[in-house]
Amino acid sequence: MNTHGLTDVGTKRDTNEDAVLTASIGGQHLLVVADGMGGHAAGDVASDIATNKIKEVVESSLPATEAEYEAILENAITEANEEIRSHAADDPSLSGMGTTVVAAIVDGTEATVANVGDSRCYHVDDDIEQVTVDQSLVQELVEAGEITETEAKDHPQRNVVSQSLGTTDGVDPDFYTQTIAGTLLLCSDGLTEEVSDSVIARIVSEETALADTAEALVHRANQNGGSDNITVAVCTSSIEG
Repeated sequence: MNTHGLTDVGTKRDTNEDAVLTASIGGQHLLVVADGMGGHAAGDVASDIATNKIKEVVESSLPATEAEYEAILENAITEANEEIRSHAADDPSLSGMGTTVVAAIVDGTEATVANVGDSRCYHVDDDIEQVTVDQSLVQELVEAGEITETEAKDHPQRNVVSQSLGTTDGVDPDFYTQTIAGTLLLCSDGLTEEVSDSVIARIVSEETALADTAEALVHRANQNGGSDNITVAVCTSSIEG
């Protein structure tokens, strides 16, 4: 199993509020992408706290069985939310900070994925599949039948998330399981706002090393405008990283 993470400030922002983490923990692998909330104070602090706290909790909880991974991720995300809120309470300059998060524990070819907000997980093999469902205003409108998927892509409130770490007392992550037959991709919306799913799939399929895959995805997002920070974490069991 190979993993690689990469984050980039993009072409329009002065600071990078995203954070990425990939780690080997015993026989398992952990991938985390966090997108500090744009427009909020200290988004970079929130995303950094989230990735590090999730790693700390997962490390202290492994080894474990696959049946326990969802509970481990839920506990890790809950503790990350509490730590972000605690830091904000102690330092008024950090008040209002928040972050999305998508995280995966990978065991062999099986991934347990959790997300809060609109950072995403994809699986790319012969085709591309979005594993996670955005926790966002436009996704709620799509599910209610008020707008279409196409309309959601250009909706003026497409970046409004319905949940994030640090902004409420509690969070309710969604969980997914995914068999990895190709490449697992976790990313912030700085990638998906600039690069279509079909182009993401083509780039992933064309590259032969994970570092090259990550760099090519970030490069394409910057070529297409780079309007936000761009972060990717990739994982595969079949190619060299």
